[in-house]
Amino acid sequence: MEIKVRGKHFSVPEHVEERAQTKFRHLEHYLPLLKDGTCDVDLSHEKAKEPNRRYTVHVNVSAHGVHLQATGHAEQPEAAIDHAAHVLTRQAQRQKDRLYSHGRRGGKEARPAPQADVSPGRPARVKRFVMKPMTVAEAMEQIEALGHSFYVFHHESEERVAVLYRRHAGGYGLILPELP
Repeated sequence: MEIKVRGKHFSVPEHVEERAQTKFRHLEHYLPLLKDGTCDVDLSHEKAKEPNRRYTVHVNVSAHGVHLQATGHAEQPEAAIDHAAHVLTRQAQRQKDRLYSHGRRGGKEARPAPQADVSPGRPARVKRFVMKPMTVAEAMEQIEALGHSFYVFHHESEERVAVLYRRHAGGYGLILPELP
């Protein structure tokens, strides 16, 4: 992974840059897709009244359709990097679980598949799943992680079922069905 460390309002000391390199390179362990990716680390020094907000680090990691980002605040730049690395590690673990748990012995117990009637006008396969409420941003993460062209989810703020789809012209569309 290519890691770029930039300082805003100050020059980044070499030991801080090395710490960022080692902390963020460790993400490849959790998500091997990131080996060919890029990691942009922006470290800034602010004159904040609160001492735990003096150093801020913004990290963006992207590779093969996987995008992770985190922000860390601390009194020292090393602590801000550690905080952001911890957040990114959790995100990478969740992403890895989403990508690689399908088709394996995931957390759900195997249910016998319903016997589908192959006659005309009837579905050949029926899928049942539990819908957890989520935001549109979380649904976008799911559609990217799964590689599907649409995603059905329970819209958290609308409190109803919604469909997020990938548009041919680029971007996403959202369908919010209404019952008569």
